[in-house]
Amino acid sequence: MGKILLWIVLPLLFPGLTAGIGWCDNSFCLGCHQDQTLTMKDVHGKSVSLFVSKTEFKSSVHAKLDCSDCHTQIKDDTHAAGGEKTTGQRVNCGGCHREAEREYQQSVHANVTMKGMEGAAYCYDCHGKHNILSSQNPKSMTYFSNIEKTCDRCHANIKFVREHALGPGPTPEALFKGSVHRESGKVTCTSCHGSHNLRSLIDPRSSVFRSNIPETCGSCHPQITKEFTESIHGVLAAKGRSDAPTCTTCHGIHGIKAVINPNSPVNERRIALTTCPQCHASLRIAREYGFSTAPVKSYLNSFHGLYYRGGDPYVAECASCHGVHDIRPPSDPESTVNKNNLKKTCGRCHPDASESFTKLSIHTFGPTGRANIGEKVVGWVRTFYIVIIIAVVGGMVFLNFTDWLRKTIDRRL
Repeated sequence: MGKILLWIVLPLLFPGLTAGIGWCDNSFCLGCHQDQTLTMKDVHGKSVSLFVSKTEFKSSVHAKLDCSDCHTQIKDDTHAAGGEKTTGQRVNCGGCHREAEREYQQSVHANVTMKGMEGAAYCYDCHGKHNILSSQNPKSMTYFSNIEKTCDRCHANIKFVREHALGPGPTPEALFKGSVHRESGKVTCTSCHGSHNLRSLIDPRSSVFRSNIPETCGSCHPQITKEFTESIHGVLAAKGRSDAPTCTTCHGIHGIKAVINPNSPVNERRIALTTCPQCHASLRIAREYGFSTAPVKSYLNSFHGLYYRGGDPYVAECASCHGVHDIRPPSDPESTVNKNNLKKTCGRCHPDASESFTKLSIHTFGPTGRANIGEKVVGWVRTFYIVIIIAVVGGMVFLNFTDWLRKTIDRRL
């Protein structure tokens, strides 16, 4: 009994004697680490603060833990004489948080760490160290409305973004600030990228891998995703075709804007000029999938296209006839441009449209890019008028020139 009491009393009176059996009172550690001037040098010679706020620690989710529960590499108080011995030995959070650690080890952050990249995010970069709070706490670094700020510590740094091959141009933070997702307050970085299991966009298991994007967006937009997956674009994307458009192809990535925003790529004023043509006016993609690029150019020269370019807000553009997320090939009975559905489709703008009306050529040229006889006549008339205009104007210019030349010669004589 005496020995048992001794082991209970000794740690309280002489905490330094408890080396090897763990610390029994955090005040022993805080006795040094509450000094705000306490620092050490890391492997690069950079000064690192070793200050621990007692108040913050007592308010953290780990308040009931002993320092030695996490800092297992420190066996006794001898490290105080040479702190460099523990340099580079970070805390192993996976000892308690096994599932989160397992996911993290598969993440892009862990992968780049293993490749020797410095500064890659570890647990404490996102959660904090001695001030870790529950993610339900509004002051927590991982509270929903604070996640953007937490990620921005790295991803808002343009030098960091470029050095780590995350792409040129604006940072994700700069683009996201002007997006409809940020304005909604319902979407943040982890909503799309995940948290502990955040993977590279070229990883097939990533939530932002191109073939997984519809499912990711579908977590908030289920009906739209259902329509898209049944469309010609969705079917091709599901087959792994790299040129098949997904949500981000048309809407953008971090800077997604509302449809009514003039700068949105899916704004009605931009759809027919830039968004759809990025694929349908591409010769490479057209050859790969066996369609003609002629309809894009010919649409812009058609009645609809001319009014569209003139700024008419009510004239038909690509989506007006072909649909938005549910675009299907004309051969599909459910397609809005199937011959049996054209009367209804045209009737949205032309209520009196008849069957004969729907048989007229929509684009100046047909799907094959070859003009029919009516379109050829239009071309001939256009050519005739151009020739006549050049002849008349040219003749007038020639006549006036010769008249001026004759009068000039007469004056000199």
